[in-house]
Amino acid sequence: MQILHNPSTLSHSILELVGSRLIPAYESPARISSILSALSSRPITHCTTDIDAALHAASKVHTADYLQHLRTIFPQSLEAGLIEPSGTLLPECFPSARLPGYKARNKTPTDLSARTGWYAFDLSSGIAEHTYTAALASADLARRGALAIADGEKTVFAMCRPPGHHCGKDVMGGYCYLNNTAIAVKTLLGELDDDSQGQISILDLDFHHGNGTQEVFYADQNPTYVSIHGEGEYPYFSGAPEEKGEGKGKGYNLNLPISCSQDVTWELYSPRIQQAIEKLKAVRTKYLVVSLGFDTFCNDPVGKFCLAREDYGKMGRIVGELGLPTLVVLEGGYVVEELGNNCAEFLRGLEAGKASVEVEAAVEEEVEKSEAVNGSYTNGYTNGYCNGYKTVVNGHGRR
Repeated sequence: MQILHNPSTLSHSILELVGSRLIPAYESPARISSILSALSSRPITHCTTDIDAALHAASKVHTADYLQHLRTIFPQSLEAGLIEPSGTLLPECFPSARLPGYKARNKTPTDLSARTGWYAFDLSSGIAEHTYTAALASADLARRGALAIADGEKTVFAMCRPPGHHCGKDVMGGYCYLNNTAIAVKTLLGELDDDSQGQISILDLDFHHGNGTQEVFYADQNPTYVSIHGEGEYPYFSGAPEEKGEGKGKGYNLNLPISCSQDVTWELYSPRIQQAIEKLKAVRTKYLVVSLGFDTFCNDPVGKFCLAREDYGKMGRIVGELGLPTLVVLEGGYVVEELGNNCAEFLRGLEAGKASVEVEAAVEEEVEKSEAVNGSYTNGYTNGYCNGYKTVVNGHGRR
């Protein structure tokens, strides 16, 4: 497994408004520090941002004016005296379709305060001095991960921060500024000669629906988007089962919401992940990108599921047993003291699942060789190969 990290992802730190309190955002640099600590025994590739390549990849998902806004809004607001150097720039007004007197328009406002709200949909995506740097570094990790998968790497974990799946083509929100998963998929698609080379699927396992990712690919047949999330939870206005895609993408968008009216433990969660796996198989997925959030963990401050650490091992194994080239892109998860261990557990499960598939494939290959040598499966069996088969399989805990 290749693990990718960019130290610049630690530079972003903001405040957010929760209720009546302006607090340090739950999405903090400590999240990455927790994961780095838990994965310290593994080799980790430390990357620097390839700015030109990252911007080119981001431009395949996001509009030019949005990228320009993300790059310039903080320094321009600082120069105008609207923000302190250590401050967080938050929107004060949004272009809601329900706003009295609002007429839909495509012209970007010139007022800095208006621009801040024009390109955002909530108050949890404030912009600070190093937000752009960190967001671009995060997107670059996703891009690098996609290239590695296209080049034959079987499993890559991109330690992206800030996360990305709420970010649309030209609007930020939910701690997300660039859609890392969408950028990875666009990069991977660009490496394939055509769609016939392989169906890409996105499996979104964050507690919250990836509204941004859904928007980007809603009319596309490749990739498939599958999301398991809290029903009626943030971002509130997307993620319903009837949202199935449109045009060529009809049938390639699957939302699997789970009601939070009772404790969502593994017993309630696991049937949904099995449904997701069935969809991935039905569309004949060749490459898998996992939007992995750990805000499904019990007592997460912004989630309502009750998964335990060992459940992430089960989840990872189920995903690994698909036996697909897999890019894992980090999304949410805000119980910082447990985040690293939960992440390590998922990756262990993912590796175990893939290993079991490799063992089965090796056994099948040996069976085929035996049949070729002995002329038939029956001859191979009577010549004693079956005993070797049992030894190999039982050695991996199977009967």
